[in-house]
This record gives sequence, C-alpha cells and structure tokens, in this order.
Amino acid sequence: MLDPFIYLVSGVLKLWHLLLNSVLGLDDSTAWVLALIGLVVTVRGLIAPFSWMQMRTARTSVIMRPELAALNAEYADRTDKESVAEHERRRKELSRRYNHRPAAGCVPMLIQIPVFIGLYRTVLQMARPSENLEVAPDTRIGFLNAEEITAFLNAEIRGIPLPAYLSMPQEMLAQLGTTRDEVRGFILPIVILAVIFTTANLAGSIYRNLETLDWESSLARGTQKMLIGMTVLVPFLLLSLTFFGPIPVAIVLYWFANNLWTLVQTALIRVVVSRKMPLDDDYRREHRATREKVRGELRERRTQKWDVRRRQAAGAVQPWKIPEIRRELQAERVQQREKTAAEKARRKEIARAKQEARSQLTKERLEANRRKRQEKKARSSNQPAEPAASDEPDRGPSATD
Repeated sequence: MLDPFIYLVSGVLKLWHLLLNSVLGLDDSTAWVLALIGLVVTVRGLIAPFSWMQMRTARTSVIMRPELAALNAEYADRTDKESVAEHERRRKELSRRYNHRPAAGCVPMLIQIPVFIGLYRTVLQMARPSENLEVAPDTRIGFLNAEEITAFLNAEIRGIPLPAYLSMPQEMLAQLGTTRDEVRGFILPIVILAVIFTTANLAGSIYRNLETLDWESSLARGTQKMLIGMTVLVPFLLLSLTFFGPIPVAIVLYWFANNLWTLVQTALIRVVVSRKMPLDDDYRREHRATREKVRGELRERRTQKWDVRRRQAAGAVQPWKIPEIRRELQAERVQQREKTAAEKARRKEIARAKQEARSQLTKERLEANRRKRQEKKARSSNQPAEPAASDEPDRGPSATD
C-alpha cells in the first residue's frame, strides 16, 4: 500500500544524490544530507503555488462570508422550485465574482502527508535493511539499489550517521560507529528548534483563525479548540517520538528543514495576502458583533446548566423539596425537548422540500439536455449530403469520341 510513496520519495532522493555526487562531485555523506534538503525544496516547491491558493481561498471565503450569510438567510425558508434555483444561481454568481475555489485548499495536505509517510518508510528501511545492518546484493528500496543503501548507511553529518536514532540498540549504534550519547547531543538542539518551528506554525494558525473565525459554526469553534490542544500536545508528542521511537537522524533533519521552510513561507504568504486582500472595517465590526452574540448564547447555556446544578445541590440540603425540584426540572426538560424537536422538525421539513425541488430541477435539466441532443441529431440527419468530387452528372459522350 505504501510502495508508491516509497518509490516517489526514493526517486527524488536518488536524483538529488546523483546530481550532487556524480555531477557536482560531492562526497557521499554531504550528498545524502543535501539530498534530504533537496527533497524539502522539491516537495515545498511543488506545493508552494497550492499553499498560496489555499491561503487566498481561505481569505476569499472570509471576505465573502457576510454576503453569503445574508443570501442564505434570505432563502432560508423558501422551498419552492423557483427560489431554490435562484438561490443556487446567486451562490454560483457570488463564487464566480470572488473567484472562490474551495477545493484548492486540500491540495497541500494531500501532497505533503504521502511524502512524509514515504520518507519515513524509506529512511527507516534504509537505516535497518536487515537485523545486522548488512545489505544483500539484491536489496532494493524503491529506486535505490544495494550500493546506494550502503552509501546511505555510511553517510554522516558531523560524525553522526544519518540512519542512527536514539532507541536503536547499542550494538547497532556501535556498528555504525557512534554511541547514544553522541546521537543525543547532536539531535537535541535540532529537535528543540524543530519543535519551536512547529509550535510557531500552529500558533500562527490559531491567530489567523481567531481573526477570521466563523463564530456561528460549531464545527469551526471545535476545530479551533482542537488546534489549541494540538499546540500544547504536539511538542511533547514529537519529543517522545524522537527519544523513544525509531526516528533516524535523517528524518530529524528533514523535519527541521521542512518546518523552517513552512514557517518562512507561511509568513511571507500571509503578508502578501493581507496586503492584497485586506479585511475592511465593516467585516471587523460584523465579526466582533457575531463573536459577542455567540459568546452571549454560550454564557446563557452555561448559566442554565449551573442553575440546574444549583437546584440539585439545594435538594441535598433540603430533602423535603426534592420532589418539587424534580417536577420543575422535568417540566423544563420536557419543554426544552419539545421546543428542540419542533425546531428540528421544521428544519427537516425545509431541507426535505428543498431536496425535492433540487431533484425536480435536476430532472428538468437532464430532460432539456436530452431534447437538445435529439434536436441537434435531427438537424444533422436532415442536412443534405454534399456531392463528392466523383459524383458529377454524366454529360454524355464528348465531341472527340
């Protein structure tokens, strides 16, 4: 399942190594280290245009959000076929006017995750081609042959082998010509810097999201909370993987370079997007108003929950009031359930009616396209065929015959 990713990463590494070692004449160790940096340059260079599109698309969706919200509110309760068709048409016009392409935001992640998976599997197999670090003549990892794998096993940076990692058995580290203390002393500052870059990237995402968060979306609020949690947990997770997991020095170097590139690239794109597509004062006012409205609703819900808990606690102090408190709470629950069920049924009915209208519109479009094809076919079949060059009328015998 992971073979395509391994072939992709190993192919890029091999091309960079051949360029640096065979063409430019660098030694194997330097060539392999720079090949890892070349992999970062290749991958990030490929997805840089998509990263720009991703941030531009996100900013576009933020700028058009007030108009889209007003449009959706205008057609929220209109379920007739004409209104549904007009709503779809106006939404498409709005997207075209802002040149909004939401699918572009998924491309960087779709490229970067497979590459990192392929890199991890490739480097891990290169670091441990066998139990005793011996490379058989017929060993292959993706596009890399046994000779190139052996060269990678012997590659070093400042005396530390690229395939070494902290949880590697001491005997294997000795075979590579190093010790756990030497590996730890080399990768510790690099890992700390990589963690700082990663945390800075996550913190920047949190700040950008707060500036443009859709407060009325519970999914957006939940995603923001998850991102804050990740900012706290990810550094500990990465440090744990480095010290206790099979994370070779080569992957640590790639991780360091990749996160540094991401931090700089994101900052530059952020500056350009903010200048080209600034958020105006009207948006900021509406954003603050929506935030305060949602926060007020959330505070009201918390107040109601604490009121229920307060009355339940009062029943423990005044047991004779427990039946009355239970009746009150039960009545409030029933009333709230009925209200929620009625609102849910209303929304469900509106959604069902709109879906039926969309189905009718789709059938009408298909029928119209079918009629057009039939009319086009009928017109083409009714056109008289042009006479060929050999189909000239017989003019009888010539004068010379």
